[in-house]
Amino acid sequence: MASRKTLLAAAAMVLVATAALLVPATAKKTTFTVGDDSGWDVGVDYDAWKSRKKFKVGDTLVFRPNNAGQDVVLVDEQSFDDCVSPDNAQVLSSGNAVAVKLGQSGQFFFICDAEGACESGMKLAINVH
Repeated sequence: MASRKTLLAAAAMVLVATAALLVPATAKKTTFTVGDDSGWDVGVDYDAWKSRKKFKVGDTLVFRPNNAGQDVVLVDEQSFDDCVSPDNAQVLSSGNAVAVKLGQSGQFFFICDAEGACESGMKLAINVH
C-alpha cells in the first residue's frame, strides 16, 4: 500500500496539472509580412490582405518594399485619408525592409509617400486589439 507521503505527492501533482490546464495560454505573437508574397508595393489590395488577419498587441508587421524609392511612413488618420506625409510623420523605412512591433492597441496608419504610391493604394490602416 502506498505511503501517505506518496499519496500526498500524487495529489499535489494532479492539482498542479489541473491548475495548469485552467490558466489561459499566453497569446501567441504573430509576425505578418505586409502583402504576403507581393510585399509593400503598388497594386496590392491591402484591404483584402488585412481582412483575413487579426492584429494583437505584441504582433509584428514586416514591410518589404519592392523598390528602393518606396518607404513606410506612420501617419495619422487624416494624413492617411489625404495621402500626405506631414513634416512630423515618422518615417520607418526608406527602401529597406522594416519590422514594426505593435506595442499598443489602437488604430495605426501606414503610407508610402513616394510620388503617386499612396494614391495608387500603397497604404494600410489596421486595428490592433
